Amino acid sequence: MGQRLPLTITKPQEPQRKRLADFLRRRKQLVEARKAEKLRRHSAGQPELLHDIDSMIAIFDRRIEKLDKQIAAIIGESRDLAAQAHLLSAVPGIGPTVLATLLGELPELGTLDRRRIASLAGLAPHARESGTWKGTRRIWGGRRKVREALYIAALTATRRVPTLIAMRDRMRAAGKAPKTILIAAGRQLLVILNAMIRSNRPIRL
Repeated sequence: MGQRLPLTITKPQEPQRKRLADFLRRRKQLVEARKAEKLRRHSAGQPELLHDIDSMIAIFDRRIEKLDKQIAAIIGESRDLAAQAHLLSAVPGIGPTVLATLLGELPELGTLDRRRIASLAGLAPHARESGTWKGTRRIWGGRRKVREALYIAALTATRRVPTLIAMRDRMRAAGKAPKTILIAAGRQLLVILNAMIRSNRPIRL
């Protein structure tokens, strides 16, 4: 028997969410290009080349800043996106980029139960099975962009959200690895955000 694959749920993107996702994709491309250019500084060799690289980095900085403003405008122009953004942005760790990623890449947020939304983000542990054999439960699959955004958010949330701080401390005391703690924190944070959007009101953290 092969692996048991989790159900993949895809909610059609509304035009504004599709537009948001497109702008996010372009932003990611520019961020990666800027990162590559910064790495080239170490091997530039000549002052003129270093100046050229720095000029390119400055161009990327300006373009990314412009995209950030356009992304914020897209969210603000949609009543639904703006309302969800207002709720989500009140949670520590949910900065502008993480917020835009959740809104653009996870339209199912608030429409699924906690298990399915975690699975969709690739944060639900799944056992690898074959016949009567069951392997270690691990996360796999799901939407990488959403998962990475939640990891970033969880780094801040586990220092500022009481329920996540308590969970982090319990897992540390139990000897859990930092990565395992981060995954669990990202999953719990997603569950909180999902419940907020579903109920359309803040949740006591």
